[in-house]
Amino acid sequence: MKKALLLLFSFLYLFAACNKTSVNTAYKDYYKYQKKYISAILNNDTNSEIYALKNLIDCGKYLHFDVKEYEEKLKKLKKKNRIKPVINVSKKSEIKTPHTKVKKVSKYVKIYSYDPLKIKIPNTNIKYFTINTKLYKKIIDLPGAVISKNVFKRLKNGVTLKIAQFNKKTVRIVYYSKKRFLLNYKIKNRILTVKISTPGKRHYKTTLAQKPKAFKPNKKVIVIDPGHGGKDAGGVGIKNRYEKIAVLQISKYLKKYLTQKGYTVYLTRNSDYFIPLKKRTHFANLKKADLFISIHCNIAPRHNRKVHGVETYFLSPTRNERAIQVARLENKEIKGLNYLDQRVILNFLNRDRMIDSNKLAIDIQRGMLSSLKRKYNYVKDNGVRPAPFWVLVGTQMPAILIEAGYLTNPTESSRLFNPNYQKTLAKGVAEGIESYFKKNP
Repeated sequence: MKKALLLLFSFLYLFAACNKTSVNTAYKDYYKYQKKYISAILNNDTNSEIYALKNLIDCGKYLHFDVKEYEEKLKKLKKKNRIKPVINVSKKSEIKTPHTKVKKVSKYVKIYSYDPLKIKIPNTNIKYFTINTKLYKKIIDLPGAVISKNVFKRLKNGVTLKIAQFNKKTVRIVYYSKKRFLLNYKIKNRILTVKISTPGKRHYKTTLAQKPKAFKPNKKVIVIDPGHGGKDAGGVGIKNRYEKIAVLQISKYLKKYLTQKGYTVYLTRNSDYFIPLKKRTHFANLKKADLFISIHCNIAPRHNRKVHGVETYFLSPTRNERAIQVARLENKEIKGLNYLDQRVILNFLNRDRMIDSNKLAIDIQRGMLSSLKRKYNYVKDNGVRPAPFWVLVGTQMPAILIEAGYLTNPTESSRLFNPNYQKTLAKGVAEGIESYFKKNP
């Protein structure tokens, strides 16, 4: 009986609707479902997005909020979700094909142990993220998986483990505790192993007493994102110069310098092809990057040739009209994120990550200017600015966007395609990254 009640509470925890007992409880749920809605948007999970919107509308109406935009979005999603893909492959044709063995992989997960958790999964395409509210939560989603019964376990280290069917196609693993804890996982032969540990009091005392350890570059992972690519040329400047070409060359030089310093470095693209914005940050999360650096070139409105300078942005809400205009140019590829979605996401950004991104932006801006001014005149500091760049949304690490100069300015446009200038700028970015890690090891 006790076990059945625990499973019931676990199920209600994951699938509870709006609590309209009082205005206070409804408001708390409204806030909770906004967070679920954001998570669904960033994970491209339409079913979860529909579920969150339904409850947002329910809570919103009770609280007398204007939910018209949410209702319109829900209608669109429901229509889109009705269209199912047609698979033109019959079972008979599979059986008749000679010399091909189709190995069936069970969608059902199989649990071998709970502490550490060892679980057989249908595929390795897992999603890991954290949510820090009153409880510290670490969540792993298993897409394309099914569980026969829900799991609720209290582990020895004070962490609670829940495993349940989040939606028809996803099994969700949730670890939560009132105290901070660490989570490490690995996948081998479709066996997911998850280990939980909590730093003890002795650890904190010795850490405070000792001098901060110097960081080791070989333990840091950096993802560099050359903006645009392929069908998306980005900005087009003087003499028909394409932004996508300049930023790729700068990114390759930056990768070279950082690799020489001992960092592990990945590029989101290595040549001229297109990658959607959401996949760029998803790639960084999969690589468990410590930093995400997106590199772009600027263009002035109405091709004002006098405007020039280097600037660095970090993701944050802003009222600065210039920053908003720059962000609008870089965000034009984003579809499906209306003003409502953008406003909701920006209001719930992780504040600690924004602060770290701001620090990183300051160090990189300083590094670029210092490097460029040693060799070149006519280098202007346009500063560090907050802006709503959607290529940075969804990153689980400090992330910034560099506007390396203006393609609409004759001097900067020429320089941005000059290998010597590209190398000097890349060295400045590398110096800024080095400076950031020394201050924040």
